[in-house]
Parts: sequence; C-alpha cells; structure tokens
Amino acid sequence: MVNGFMRPSDIFQIKHKHVEIVRRDYEYLRLTLPETKRHKNQIVTLRPAVKVYERLKAHMARNNLAGPNDYLFLPTIKDRAIAGRLISQHFNKVLNAAGMKQGSLGQQRSLYSLRHTSIMFRLLYGNGIDLLTLARNARTSVQMIEKFYASNLTSEMNIGLIQSRRSMH
Repeated sequence: MVNGFMRPSDIFQIKHKHVEIVRRDYEYLRLTLPETKRHKNQIVTLRPAVKVYERLKAHMARNNLAGPNDYLFLPTIKDRAIAGRLISQHFNKVLNAAGMKQGSLGQQRSLYSLRHTSIMFRLLYGNGIDLLTLARNARTSVQMIEKFYASNLTSEMNIGLIQSRRSMH
C-alpha cells in the first residue's frame, strides 16, 4: 500500500486480473481496480511495488492461486469482509509488536495509515508533484489531500522546493 496509494478496501478486492506490470521508461504496476468511493481511475504504483507483486504472484502460483480471478491477499477466503478483518487484525498485531500502534501525535494507526504514508511520501519526496496528479492517481480529490494530508506539512519539510529555481532554456 505504501507504494500503491490504495485504500484498504482496494487491497481486499484486488485480483491478479486488476494488475498489469508496465516496463517502459519507468517500471510500475498499472492497477485497474473496481470502483470505490465513486473513483474508478487507474492507479500507477511506484517501482518497488513491481518486485513485491512478482514475489507475491510467484508464491501464489506455487499454490495454484495466481489465476486472473484469484485475490492477491488471502485468496482462499471468499468472504472478502472476513479477509479484510483478518488483514487488519494481522497489521494491528505487527503494529503492537513493533510498539507503533500509536503515532507521535497520539493518533491510532491502522491499515489506512499505509495509504496516508504513501500520499505523504509523494508530497514530501515527489520532486514537485502537483496535487491534481497525486489526487487522481490516489483516486481522491485535491480537497481531500489538502484537508487530510497536506495540512500536516510545514514549509520546512519541502525547503528544497521552496528554494528551487526553474532552469531558463
């Protein structure tokens, strides 16, 4: 999720047929997911997602669970609400074991925190990515990014962009 901008509800529903590996000037996954929250745009991931997906698919193929209609996560559980609860429970166990369930500002972390991290990393390290491009790729609105993500940014977090200059050609 950190490399893919997806909502938890997306990862519960994603099947292999929704994933395409693209290798051109950039390497990424093109995700054509079912519509969620009135958004149906494709998502393109960051490069590390490709290797993660290839390893996951190879593992699932050894168990004959990598067909187009097989789910990526917990494919043997057909009730996706149950699969979602299990994934969330497992993630919460990892957070608790790592002592990371609570954030530095007192907020409780959840699976949704990975989406937040994905969007925040692009805002902080995305080399001047514009909010519209980021919003469309994350299947959300610019207003949501401004309200829930960019509101946590300080000017100094992107000092390089503030200090940058356009090249004059």
